[in-house]
Amino acid sequence: MDSLNQIELQNIRHICGHSTNFNDKITYYKTLTQDQNITEVLDTLYDELNTLKTELSGML
Repeated sequence: MDSLNQIELQNIRHICGHSTNFNDKITYYKTLTQDQNITEVLDTLYDELNTLKTELSGML
């Protein structure tokens, strides 16, 4: 990871920030539906974004 330049590091920070915003929206969207299938998909998406953010943050 020592070979990342400033722009690449900034892009990683932006992805982490955006994933936080997306997770907030997913949480909100879950309150709008009672459909269990949609809730499961949103939960999976939330978990994947959270994992991505964690892994990217670990690279910094």
